[in-house]
Amino acid sequence: MRTPATPEAAPSLPGQRASSTRPPAVAERLRAVRWWHAALVAVPTAALFVLGYRRRWICDDGLIYLRPVRQILAGNGPVFNVGERAESATGTLWQWLLALATWVTGEDPAFLAVGLGLLLSTAGFAFALLATCRLHRGGGLLLPAGVFVLLAVPPFWSYMTSGLESGLGAFWTGLSWWLLTRTRRGREARGACAAAFVFGLGPLVRPDLAVVTACFLAAQWWVLRPSRRGTAAMLASAGAVPLAYEVFRAGYYGILVPLPAIAKEASASDWSRGAGYVQETLGPYWLWPVVPVLGALAALLVRRTRREQRGRVPGRASLAVLLAPLAAGLLLAGYVVRVGGDYMHARMILPALLLLLLPVLVVPATRVTGAAVVLLAVWLCAAVSPLRAPFDVRSTPGSFNVRSSDVDGLRDHNPVRTATWVANWPALPEGRAMLARAERAPGPTLLYFDAGRRLHATPMRADAPYRVVIVGRHLGVTGAAAPLDAYVNDAWGLASPIGAHLALERWSWPGHEKFLRNYWIFAEWAAEHPPQRDLLRAGAARETVLAARAALGCGDLAELRESVRAPLTAERFWRNLTGSVERTRFRFARWPAAAQRALCDGPSAGGGRGLTR
Repeated sequence: MRTPATPEAAPSLPGQRASSTRPPAVAERLRAVRWWHAALVAVPTAALFVLGYRRRWICDDGLIYLRPVRQILAGNGPVFNVGERAESATGTLWQWLLALATWVTGEDPAFLAVGLGLLLSTAGFAFALLATCRLHRGGGLLLPAGVFVLLAVPPFWSYMTSGLESGLGAFWTGLSWWLLTRTRRGREARGACAAAFVFGLGPLVRPDLAVVTACFLAAQWWVLRPSRRGTAAMLASAGAVPLAYEVFRAGYYGILVPLPAIAKEASASDWSRGAGYVQETLGPYWLWPVVPVLGALAALLVRRTRREQRGRVPGRASLAVLLAPLAAGLLLAGYVVRVGGDYMHARMILPALLLLLLPVLVVPATRVTGAAVVLLAVWLCAAVSPLRAPFDVRSTPGSFNVRSSDVDGLRDHNPVRTATWVANWPALPEGRAMLARAERAPGPTLLYFDAGRRLHATPMRADAPYRVVIVGRHLGVTGAAAPLDAYVNDAWGLASPIGAHLALERWSWPGHEKFLRNYWIFAEWAAEHPPQRDLLRAGAARETVLAARAALGCGDLAELRESVRAPLTAERFWRNLTGSVERTRFRFARWPAAAQRALCDGPSAGGGRGLTR
């Protein structure tokens, strides 16, 4: 058994100075160890930056963030469409960070989203490596281990950018891990509250990261064992901003979660599809052989830490710190499996995978860990060699390689500008032409798709608050192309309060189970008596449109529309706030006749609080 290094012989992290009283040979050895540990941080971080830069891009879902950013800067508030309070952004902090960066620089927000994502994710990986080096610094020489996975799995590189909140998520995870590994008993209260404040931002980075917030706060409390007053201070620091924003969200938007969480039914369960999603992430990149090796390393570290704590070895991290990211990663992975994964290949499982890797990014050098690192290095060479099938396949049975599709469709390996999407997306030229015609039309115009995905125009009701309403199948690029005063009616519910609250009646493509049919769109926007040819093109019978129109004016559905479109007075804010729980749970039948019966004739008729499930 290798005896623990004494404090005098323990190598330090980069930046720490060896004692001048040490013998020259020992000092030279310590300097070499410090340089090696600095390289363990610098080389993988630089490699990840290069890999992320080579795959820089922004996807259609990333463009969804940009229209609210433009609306904020235009003075219309954090909305997707003027006059309708809908929170289409899942990552609240990311949306406001992009708004701030765009306001300061005046640059294209798409370009800023790509650049900020790359810088933040790179910094997050650097913080994570520094933190893990600190965690194991008393164990002597350190060796790379879990970091090989980051260097071998291309989705990590792709989602360093993409325009989504993934880069900010990686940064928050790495910074939180770095702060957690600094936690020591007796630490000053100010530093503990500052760390708790950062941990508490998780739900605003992405709602499902609340589980990480809870695990990290629990580990911090366990290490510090503060008094009741200290505990209250930590909880107040962690919860102040998220709770304040939650009150704003409930009063402003009238619901408790971002609209995509309702549209995608984030509380539903489809375990089998979720298990397939994980397999489609681990399988193509040969990750299954790595899982037992890294699991064994984690178990060894847990055992070593427990032994050291029993022996009261000074200066070592608490077992709670080591277990916190492992527990958070398992819980987050379990949640992803439970909800059925996502349609974007690998995206949803990457945060959980990063958390599980944190304690074993680097490991103390022993005979056992050395053998494991050799196996991991051989795996890395095989995984990045031509032996492995190309990872840029279009799709798997349950998910879609969005980057490959976007690059092929745009004919640009690195699409990073809004103009690139608007100019080159194959389905958009017809839409731009129709928008121009609608702007010149004598009256308000509704642009809708037929069954063959061809765009058509029909007159809109005379009292419509918009001159143009266009149905958005690809919400991001449609929102980028449409003027801010036009209404983009999202067909998938991510930015549509009506579409998001449809009842989930079947499982299909992950995140795309709720499709707002043309009869609902015609009922809300078309003229009172639409031309028969337009009804035929839309596949909407006149009696179905009439039933949908009646349902829109009844019960909870009418109140839902009022909550997002009525002027935001103090009374409206309070009504939104107090009704947010019921409104978040509210669903209505997708078939207009069934919705009409339930809403207009059922217990919720007349604007009551009855729910249609």
